[in-house]
Amino acid sequence: MSKFQDILNAKLLPLSEKLQGNKVLAALIEGFIRTTPITLGIAFITIIGNFPFPGWTQMLTKVGIYDHVQAITNGATGVFSVYVVYSLAYAYAKQLEVNERNAALISLASFFMLMPQTISTTVIQHGKAVTQTIGALKLDYLGGQGIFIGMIVALIITRLYAFLSSKKLIVKLPDSVPAMVTESLAPVFVVTIIFVLIFGLRVLFGLTASGSIFKFFVDVVAAPLDSLATSPISIIIIMELLSVLWFFGIHNAVLQGPVSVITMTMIVSNITAYQHGKPLPYLVPSVVYAGIAASGFMGAIVFTMIRGKSAKFRELGKLSFIPSLFNITEPIMFGVPIMLNPMFFIPQCITPIITGFLSWGLVTTILPVSLNPTISLMPWTTPVFAKLPLEGGINLTIIMLICMVISFFIWVPFFKVADNHEYEIEQANAEK
Repeated sequence: MSKFQDILNAKLLPLSEKLQGNKVLAALIEGFIRTTPITLGIAFITIIGNFPFPGWTQMLTKVGIYDHVQAITNGATGVFSVYVVYSLAYAYAKQLEVNERNAALISLASFFMLMPQTISTTVIQHGKAVTQTIGALKLDYLGGQGIFIGMIVALIITRLYAFLSSKKLIVKLPDSVPAMVTESLAPVFVVTIIFVLIFGLRVLFGLTASGSIFKFFVDVVAAPLDSLATSPISIIIIMELLSVLWFFGIHNAVLQGPVSVITMTMIVSNITAYQHGKPLPYLVPSVVYAGIAASGFMGAIVFTMIRGKSAKFRELGKLSFIPSLFNITEPIMFGVPIMLNPMFFIPQCITPIITGFLSWGLVTTILPVSLNPTISLMPWTTPVFAKLPLEGGINLTIIMLICMVISFFIWVPFFKVADNHEYEIEQANAEK
């Protein structure tokens, strides 16, 4: 382990430091770290609202509380792209040494301008169902599906704002004008140019079959998965793709359509067969999926952070430990951050492949599993270490533990190197 860490220190850490010296990457890392209070703050309510206890959500719905839980969740993660756009644009503007608030607000406005602003809904008129178009913003694009587009908008608009500002397109006002007024009115020509370009971009994507840049991106990314059949190899490909895309800031929600088709096909078909006493048609793909899910459990890794050297990792580990037990990993993804951090690209991308093929090999050879697919319907916040033993008994529990251990030993060296690096930075700052 120590030799491997030495290799990481000698090879990967210098590369990571060099890449993080890039203004764009530095802004991305800072921007996502600044959203951590939101992901940590919402974790408790999310866990309570989706507590993995039979009939819990139905009880909350009956007493009228669940709608409020959903409202709080949507106010945080449901519009997370909005926070990303503002935070990232602010951080990048600081790197470029231009007005941070102006850049953040202009980026946010551009993001909304590009978004579809009508949705179709069905209403009852005179006893008949009628399709009606109303003015509204879709939460899908404000949430997970909009994160990547939001990142691109924040970076491009902020860079464009900085470039145009340097070309003396700023309105000069007398020194007697209050600073707040000057900062607000000075970039009016720059903003006009930016919004004209956004208008042109919106019109351009409006001419496509997708109708908007948001739908176009979802269609392009999801299209290759639509043709995948439900098989062990397709599960490994999908989970690997999700991991790679998530590293680059593309939320899993972008692939919700094709992924849901495949997972629900497995779940529904397996439950139907199980209820009729027949062999499960998707037994092996389901076990492969479970093995990869087990490898994504971050609780043990977060626990090691609590015992880390750096104050940053220790405090983040303490705050993230309970959420990680309930499969809420956003505080770690955005807080460390793992996302767009070169140090963590390797573990993020190779873990699903290794544990996927390992689960496939184990279930088809020495650890055959008898699966109860109805357990798959438990809430997503059900701890994986509680769900999988109920779903597949002792053999699936063994597969789960093996995948967790392998994942732990893949991730830990990278976390230790990152922790040591943070500790060195903290010590250097303390000496100043």
